[in-house]
Parts: sequence; structure tokens; C-alpha cells
Amino acid sequence: MSRMFPLLVAAAGATALSACAPMTGAESTRTSSMGQQCFYANQVDNFRGDNQTLYVRARNKDVFELQTFGGCSDIDFAFGIAFLPNSGINRLCTGDLSRIIVAGGMEPRAQCRVQVVKKLTEAEVAALPARNRP
Repeated sequence: MSRMFPLLVAAAGATALSACAPMTGAESTRTSSMGQQCFYANQVDNFRGDNQTLYVRARNKDVFELQTFGGCSDIDFAFGIAFLPNSGINRLCTGDLSRIIVAGGMEPRAQCRVQVVKKLTEAEVAALPARNRP
């Protein structure tokens, strides 16, 4: 029994570490069991938008539209954003709510609430004005 304990601890540790492993590009956007399109907040490579609409590009080149609640000042001047999902989960799907922290605008760090609206098609991405295309 005493020999099995260290082995069990090592196995549990390996399992916990594997859960933290980064996802590959092909897995950064998923379709949930309900047919929703999803992306991982920590795999957002680029973003663009204005005070009402934010477009984010995931690591595998998928672009998602997010709508702000009550406007999000300085997002068009931001150097970076960080997601704070309401559920505490890194994966965001259509319909999910999140908060974002906007860094680099007039305010040191503004917080805004957003909702994931949809994943854009290639045609919708191409139709976006250049200033809004991530």
C-alpha cells in the first residue's frame, strides 16, 4: 500500500497537468453540443472594433462578432484586451457573456461587458471595413 501511494499521486499530478496543456490551432474553435460556435479567450490573436461592436480573431483564423452593453469607450484605441468570462471558463460560445478589460485607451483600464454574437463567415469577414477587420 505504501508503494502505491506515490504512484497514485504521480498519476493524479500528470492528469492535472495534461488538463492545462495548450490547445492546438485546429482545436481553438469548437462547436458545442448545442451547435454554438466557440473560441478560447486565451487564443485570441487580434481584435478590432468600435464602442459598440468588437471583432476578435482566434488562433485558427476564425473571426467572432461581440456586442458591447452600453458602449465600450476607447476600444478603437486599445493596445490590448483581456477577457474575464462570467462563467470563469476560458471557452466562450455564441450567446455567452463576458467582461473585457481594455488597456491603452484614454482611461488606464476600462472594463466593458460583451456578448458573443456569432462566428463570421469568410464572406462576412471580407465585407468588413478594413478598420474593423482583425
